[in-house]
Amino acid sequence: MKCGVAVWNWLVPPRTLTDFVPELLSEGFEAISVQPRQVFGLDEPELADLNALLDEHQTPVTVHAAAGAFTEDLMQGLLERLGARFHAVTFDGIRSWAPVGMRWNAGRMVETLLMVERLGAGVGVRYGIEDFPIDAVAMEEFGEDLQPVLGNERWGMLVDIGHLNLRRHDAEYFGRLSVEENIERLPTTVHEVHVHDNPGDRDMHMPLGTGPLDFRAAAAGLRSIGFDGISTIEVCPSLHGRRPEEVWETRAESLNLWREAWGG
Repeated sequence: MKCGVAVWNWLVPPRTLTDFVPELLSEGFEAISVQPRQVFGLDEPELADLNALLDEHQTPVTVHAAAGAFTEDLMQGLLERLGARFHAVTFDGIRSWAPVGMRWNAGRMVETLLMVERLGAGVGVRYGIEDFPIDAVAMEEFGEDLQPVLGNERWGMLVDIGHLNLRRHDAEYFGRLSVEENIERLPTTVHEVHVHDNPGDRDMHMPLGTGPLDFRAAAAGLRSIGFDGISTIEVCPSLHGRRPEEVWETRAESLNLWREAWGG
């Protein structure tokens, strides 16, 4: 497992990835998670400097985006700019109204996944949807739509343990199970984990250990399923009423707590 950090929550203009990544590496992070705009916002010299730094430290890059807005041009542009450094892309899913309420639009999401599969084959980009499919029941419900990606080792999912905390507080279906049991029920490979805390009723992306999430149990559950991907610290100061410059140290504090939970 490598431990990374989501940069979009901290990268305040005029700072760019090129001058921010050295700071993150010095804090002990081993990977970075970006949104496409942070990569496309670099000019050629800045991009060359960033890639040299990533190569020097063997730092993989994961990309997080919206499945409904991720185009072939975006994917191709990221491949051209990042090359083999581009480890994985994960997506916020698409939901549409149905007679029974909001429902995952698995067909549309799979269209995006298949585009990534096709364009990213040369460098082996992994791909998946955040928190989908969440268990065997969801896999059965959406299995026909997912059929084109089933069995592909590059397909998997991102699981967000902050969202797991919200589900356990909000829905008896998830709350009746322990943190570990929820994780052990995940039906496909986990490529990436988003790590943050919250009070259980709002998605505040707080530092690890400042809410009721049993992150040690989450780490145990992930170990039990053989997780060996990238853990991304996704603390977001603005979502809990702080400014990045006031609480920058919470990045490394959350990283250290997560590593301790893994016994490292």
